[in-house]
Amino acid sequence: MTDHLETTTTIIEHDIEKNTTTGATVQLTHWITTLKETKGFETILHDLEKLKTALTHLDGKEIHSLLEKLGHETVKASEKATEDSKHAIKKLGHSLLDGAKRLEKLIGHKAH
Repeated sequence: MTDHLETTTTIIEHDIEKNTTTGATVQLTHWITTLKETKGFETILHDLEKLKTALTHLDGKEIHSLLEKLGHETVKASEKATEDSKHAIKKLGHSLLDGAKRLEKLIGHKAH
């Protein structure tokens, strides 16, 4: 799971502006599959499914909003994680928040 966290973090940190929606939706599909097997992540799972739809429709405002929300939810979820994955999950959450900020600059305004 930690490898998957690192891959997702790298995509968000370095490739958000150039990553294709196909690549992003493949990563989301992996996360959705993983989280369906884990209790306590229903909100994140729901938002990942919404993010996948927003990416398909290239809805910048919705993508920004969901990245921001998922960032906060992921940081919060890291507090309940096992020691071996806690740091990677928290890093992913912060990367999602940073990705939302970078996307905000690309779309030119805050989505709220």
